[in-house]
Amino acid sequence: MRIWRRRTKPAQSPAVALPSLDRLAGLIERVVELVDEVASTPQATPPRAPAPTPPPPPQPESQPQLAAAPPKPEPAAENGWLAFVPSPHGYALVPRRDSLPELGALLELDGAAFRVLRYAPSPLPGDRRRCAVIAREEPPEPDRSFDA
Repeated sequence: MRIWRRRTKPAQSPAVALPSLDRLAGLIERVVELVDEVASTPQATPPRAPAPTPPPPPQPESQPQLAAAPPKPEPAAENGWLAFVPSPHGYALVPRRDSLPELGALLELDGAAFRVLRYAPSPLPGDRRRCAVIAREEPPEPDRSFDA
């Protein structure tokens, strides 16, 4: 069995050739000069000849021309929006018919106050309504300071 030992001497790095580094620095400076020179001279673009248009394919006269099918209309967005309501048992989507509330607005749902945190797309597939993510607004606790 062979025992591997750690090297005690640091590995020798190959000798760096300073003349080659000086030559590389000179080449980089020359490239920068050429880039600046090209950027400062105005470029005259030669006029392009118009591309020839290919002739239309011949249409057989025996087949009648088919009218282009009208594009399918996009499904209309449903009226209203969805409220993403948290509860102790998870989240619920509550459809609403009124206008979408502003960010930070207070809402009254089932006798509880909620605040609008952000907007998101509907999590339902194919549903184009907006979804307002809301959080329950807790009433402020009474002051607990003691009067002396």
